[in-house]
Amino acid sequence: MISEEKMRTLNVVVSGVLALFITVAATLQPALAQPQKNWDKLSTALVFGLAGGAELATLSNHDKPGQFELIKTMASTLVVVEGLKSVVHAPRPDGSGNDSFPSGHAALAFSAATYFDIRYGAENRVLVPVAYGAAALTAAARVRADKHRFGDVAAGALIGFGLAHVFTDPESPISAYPTGDGVGLNYARRF
Repeated sequence: MISEEKMRTLNVVVSGVLALFITVAATLQPALAQPQKNWDKLSTALVFGLAGGAELATLSNHDKPGQFELIKTMASTLVVVEGLKSVVHAPRPDGSGNDSFPSGHAALAFSAATYFDIRYGAENRVLVPVAYGAAALTAAARVRADKHRFGDVAAGALIGFGLAHVFTDPESPISAYPTGDGVGLNYARRF
């Protein structure tokens, strides 16, 4: 007989793998036919797939502290990336703007993959390389779409990876819970 915990883990694994394969299958074929335009679409689909997979794992595990950590991780990644873009003004290789450095797609993809790895990787070892592979494909797709250079996606990947390590704890001491008029926070540590 399968325990409730194993069944929940199995549901997360199957749902995550299916979501990733559907996303890749739906976008990879056109990406190969029209490289630049559709590599851009593929990278965006992968970011949404990774973020959605991280959210799905969090919801499936009824992980309220994890939900708070995912929000902090993704929001801080966006703030740092957009802050750097507004200061650096690096031109994109295709000439479409001056916001090439760092890559937001790569940062968010690695942020979501790293969050998943830290939070749920021990129970889902098979999915960790898939998540990082999808994040690496996201970065490569940004270069193939001529939206970024290698340094842009490498910096984005490091930002996402680093901030996920800052804000994600496999056994978080912080928990958030709804109250009648807002949200309560709880902090607990064993000594």
